[in-house]
Amino acid sequence: MLSVLTGERSAAPPVVLHSWGDYKVQFAGHPPKLQYVQGGNELAEIERTFYERFRPDWIHLGSAGRRELWTRPRRFEGDHVYIRSRDGRRWIEIRADYTLADDPGSPTRDTAALRLESRRSIDDYYAATRTTVEHVLASGRFDHVKRIADGYGDHVLIAVNDGTPGWVPGASFEEMAIACVEKPDLIAYHIFKACEHFLNDVRAAKLAGAHAYIFSEGFPHSLDVLSPAMHERLEGDARRWFYTEVREIGILPIGYWLGDVRPNMQLINSLDMAGMMIEEDKKGFTLDPIEIRKMLRPEICLFGNLDSARLLRGPHEAIRADVRRQIRAAAHGPFVLANGSPLIIGTPPEHIDAYLDEARKGVMDEAI
Repeated sequence: MLSVLTGERSAAPPVVLHSWGDYKVQFAGHPPKLQYVQGGNELAEIERTFYERFRPDWIHLGSAGRRELWTRPRRFEGDHVYIRSRDGRRWIEIRADYTLADDPGSPTRDTAALRLESRRSIDDYYAATRTTVEHVLASGRFDHVKRIADGYGDHVLIAVNDGTPGWVPGASFEEMAIACVEKPDLIAYHIFKACEHFLNDVRAAKLAGAHAYIFSEGFPHSLDVLSPAMHERLEGDARRWFYTEVREIGILPIGYWLGDVRPNMQLINSLDMAGMMIEEDKKGFTLDPIEIRKMLRPEICLFGNLDSARLLRGPHEAIRADVRRQIRAAAHGPFVLANGSPLIIGTPPEHIDAYLDEARKGVMDEAI
């Protein structure tokens, strides 16, 4: 993994699973709704269970729930999952979208709204919400990363996938999109400040033992919302600065770009990324890894985008055929075979086995 993420081609490309999220929670025998209330050793054990069963070429981690949620009593009634309220007086249901029902007094992240009124209001927001590296570590957000790194960090690449700076706190999608047109200079300044603010999260992940940090890019929500010229105006300078700073911290930056990357390759190629992940063909466009690999700067490693729905539904031969098609991209530059979105709950383990087995056959020469 390290060789392709530092720009080298590999005759036998690594194979990974885009696997942060609820699939692993259920695979380890837990209700998926617990995903955002787990952390520490419990979450590390979930990750160990998955890794030891499949042995992909990385360990792909999300972040933990708030530390104060980990040890609260839990109750299960059919498909309903409950945890105790912070004061211990009542049960709170975890909703279908994995959020908690009303829980007064329980702290949440990023509850304050940012007012896009002036640079001063943006500065005031980030001054008030600033977190130190020590604060991030004390929150428990990366406790499981440290436990995994202690056991595997000397021989497996550990990558944290935990959002990206840029979303305007408290704003709806519609409000952000309108602000991009009406207040572009303030949006651009906000994105820079958000990137600056996020670096302590990256430093904390590095100290916990992560080797790479994956940023889910495509402001706002997807690259297709704005024109390439608008992306460059709003976030070009900030993203270039940010990815360089992440490198300076000593962690490999990987961008998971949502939407059609092709019109935005000038911006993407200007970033100091170690790797680029892309989506599957599900939004009215087709992203062929061979085409993207040819467009991508040679030093940046490309991750494949095999459809996770294919892994869910099979059959085995279709999975194997898709692997053979994807792996052809390795002839054109650094490449990692991957699925294009998190594994879907219900994916049969034997389908994942077929994917990994075909990838490790060394079929690249035959496919080319």
